[in-house]
Amino acid sequence: MNWSRTVVSTPSVWHTPTSEDEIVALVRGAAGQRVRVVGGGHSWSAIAMPEQIAVTLDSYAGIIAREPTRVTVRAGMRLRALNEALAATGQALPIVGSIAEQSIAGAIATGTHGSSLVHGNLASLVERMRVIDGRGRVHDLVEPGPRVHLGALGIVSEVTLRIEPAFRLAETVEGIRIEKLAGALEAIATSAEYCKVWWMPHTPFAHVFRYERTSDEPSRKPDPIKQRWLDEKIMHRWLFPALLQLGRVGRLSLPISRLVAKGFMQPRRVGISTLMLSTPMPLRHRETEAALPMTRAPEAVERLVRMIDRDHLIVNMPVEIRFVRGDDAWMSPAQGADTCQIGAYCYGARATPYFAAFWREMRAINARPHWGKELDHTADEVAALWPMLPAFRALRAELDPDGLFASAFHTRTLAQ
Repeated sequence: MNWSRTVVSTPSVWHTPTSEDEIVALVRGAAGQRVRVVGGGHSWSAIAMPEQIAVTLDSYAGIIAREPTRVTVRAGMRLRALNEALAATGQALPIVGSIAEQSIAGAIATGTHGSSLVHGNLASLVERMRVIDGRGRVHDLVEPGPRVHLGALGIVSEVTLRIEPAFRLAETVEGIRIEKLAGALEAIATSAEYCKVWWMPHTPFAHVFRYERTSDEPSRKPDPIKQRWLDEKIMHRWLFPALLQLGRVGRLSLPISRLVAKGFMQPRRVGISTLMLSTPMPLRHRETEAALPMTRAPEAVERLVRMIDRDHLIVNMPVEIRFVRGDDAWMSPAQGADTCQIGAYCYGARATPYFAAFWREMRAINARPHWGKELDHTADEVAALWPMLPAFRALRAELDPDGLFASAFHTRTLAQ
């Protein structure tokens, strides 16, 4: 079962290799069966769902080598553990995603990202990716094309990532009226090295979060570390779920949305980059996400705001708008252009009509789905959205000619 409990499967066996040799032996002994590596399970899609042989690399983790500008890690290492290990020696990743519970290889596989037009997604940090293919052969892949690998090329065993000296960020929050947001998106996206937008539907203001590098000392009031503890242990574990339960009463949903939105406004805070750029571990909920070139972002936001009002949808979690620098990874949602990625989140049964309406609007403007979030796209749609799909298919046929790493998800989305 994945973290959000949207995907459940019963594999025939679980393997927990502790070395690359064990991974090679596992692959060579799996002829005729399908193999799927499960990382942190923090995907809403079925991309990591094991059908027969399930593999966890939790016992194949840790740092292999470290230099001033790069680090090589075993693929099972979780992002949280890597962030902590780098911080201990005064280093950091240039960009992190909102959540740090994923494995390194899993986060790269789906195009996991933060929010910055200066930096790309996590896969863009990869300098080398070591992969064990469907015949048990080992390859060192250094070209950018295969980095968003979808778990379809083999078992990733090692990854070398770019890093830099640790740094602190100052967070500021500004409100903007929702009717002005679409027209301001380009200016907002380029107004800081790291920047994102949250909008609580049914409220008149969106909130712009900006993060700039600073030499200021970490805040004491409010202390980011203490605030994170309160958010994870009190707000997201108890208070927010209670509010969402109350929100099931129709007349209370709008006041609750306004109350949640008020909580977005915070005084200026300073803290280490990995803390400021990530968010508290949320309550279990559902997510889907659409990626569009920045040139289409204003239309996408206008469509979303209009849709929620027109269809009388009750949305009980924020819309998150993030920005990702374009890249050359063949199957990256940001392939070929700087991108705006709009996340639709919801708790409970209201997610189903909301997500259906969301994708009716996003499909109309050729948005790409996020591989790790809910999607029902077909191979024909994927082929139309990703022009480098033929190159990815060709490499997949070379590395996994017998379909050892195939799955129902890959058959539906890649037709291979």
